[in-house]
Amino acid sequence: MVTVQEAYRILGIRSGTEKKEIKKKYRKLMMQVHPDVATSFQENYRYSAQEINIAYAVLMKEELSDVESNSYEGKHHASKKKKNAVWNAPVNVNAFAEREVLQYVEDYDGTVLGNYCVAKGKYLWKTDEDFPLFLLSLYQCSKELLDGIDEKLQRDEVLPKRQQIQAELTYLLAQQFIDGPAILTELVKKEEITSDGDQVFHFSSMLELMAGAEPVKAGEAIYPSGIRNHKLYLKNQAGRELGYLSFLDDRLYYIVIPLFEQKRVQVKIQAAETGSERRRNTTGYQKLNLWVKLLRANTSRMPENLNLQIEELLKKYKEILCIGYKHV
Repeated sequence: MVTVQEAYRILGIRSGTEKKEIKKKYRKLMMQVHPDVATSFQENYRYSAQEINIAYAVLMKEELSDVESNSYEGKHHASKKKKNAVWNAPVNVNAFAEREVLQYVEDYDGTVLGNYCVAKGKYLWKTDEDFPLFLLSLYQCSKELLDGIDEKLQRDEVLPKRQQIQAELTYLLAQQFIDGPAILTELVKKEEITSDGDQVFHFSSMLELMAGAEPVKAGEAIYPSGIRNHKLYLKNQAGRELGYLSFLDDRLYYIVIPLFEQKRVQVKIQAAETGSERRRNTTGYQKLNLWVKLLRANTSRMPENLNLQIEELLKKYKEILCIGYKHV
């Protein structure tokens, strides 16, 4: 247990400092020493983010036991004791790499200071795991894989195509950590189960209209045209391409589109209303009704070829890296 005097010393303030100043110094230190926002100051400061959190709790006259059980700071403290604690989620033992499960760090006013790792493994995403942090964990995982290649080839210059490769790698990793059929049952209203035992889900979506494309009439059928760059393009009855499918819930993009790519679903699409509206980015869109039927025969397990796709992508990165340095 950190004493009050030790807490003052950790925060670098005098005994008797007012709470307002304690809070100000705490925030300043956390912004400097937390791993996700750290600067060179961290190397010279003798106390860690964990110790600063505990000292702040003591000086704000919070019981440390309550902090550990009820606050983000306490969770941070506990997670440091168990860096590789078990996360309560299913795992994909065949995933290409492990990922970190992240949670936010907040101060007592709810201000987000950063994030920290509560577990590391091949854990599937659950809806109670913050989705932006889930994507961040995949981005970090993809970065580590590419950094490993850079280090092995002794390359320290970032090539222009790396960002594109990393985005594709992150997308492929997402498919390994999302059980699309299972998550759909949580996020989307189940419409029915067919006589063949297939599940059908009905939910709203959007048609992102291409330049010059006109919205279709309400109730008119719309058809898949093809998938390009992980976007499902749609066409009208006359075969004219209109734009691509989008979602009100961003999480569905990482669930529904991969199911299309893996040929695990069938779809029915219908225009929900006439006319188009304008977003701030000036892209027109039209609301759609979307029915997605999960094909029972293709939903019993995770796709097996993702590791091969990831290996091919990493091989491609190595080749691009070698070619790029030959021309330097």
